[in-house]
Amino acid sequence: MKTYCFYETEWGDGALLFNERRLARVLFPAASPQALLAELDERFDQYKHVQGKDYGLISTLARYFSGERVVFDVEVDFGRLGDFERAVLNELRGLSYGRTVGYKDLAMECGRSRAARAVGNALAKNPVPIVVPCHRVLRSDGRIGGWSGPEGWKERLLELEGVVLGDSDRVQAEEPAI
Repeated sequence: MKTYCFYETEWGDGALLFNERRLARVLFPAASPQALLAELDERFDQYKHVQGKDYGLISTLARYFSGERVVFDVEVDFGRLGDFERAVLNELRGLSYGRTVGYKDLAMECGRSRAARAVGNALAKNPVPIVVPCHRVLRSDGRIGGWSGPEGWKERLLELEGVVLGDSDRVQAEEPAI
């Protein structure tokens, strides 16, 4: 059964979509409740609204958006992603709050040292942002790089986690903990 529920944050209201007991999508908080409902109606009309079946994610997301360090312990449904894309997203799930990693470093962790661009493509397909923290992946020079989420949110999420951007000695001075 495909269901969804809403979550509230200081940044607005978003939605969580589930396939059975696995998280299938995280929709970022929208500009308005009407915009969120329109996206659900347009893209996810096969999902049914169910209250109380969020598997603890609503409170975890609220704590995250208020600046608390959290761990997202939920099964994820990556849908039709390929093996390498799944490997990238699964590897990224282990990256700690407030830490960043480079595209190339993430590619090497997944066994394909020359696949930095493919890592970027995998991140662009991430159906569960924040839970799988694609916002924590930066260019090798420490700059933001690509982002498929709402404009400005990558910077906001990193700032929330205490990551200082543009500093050559950024938080990542030590080896990434993936």
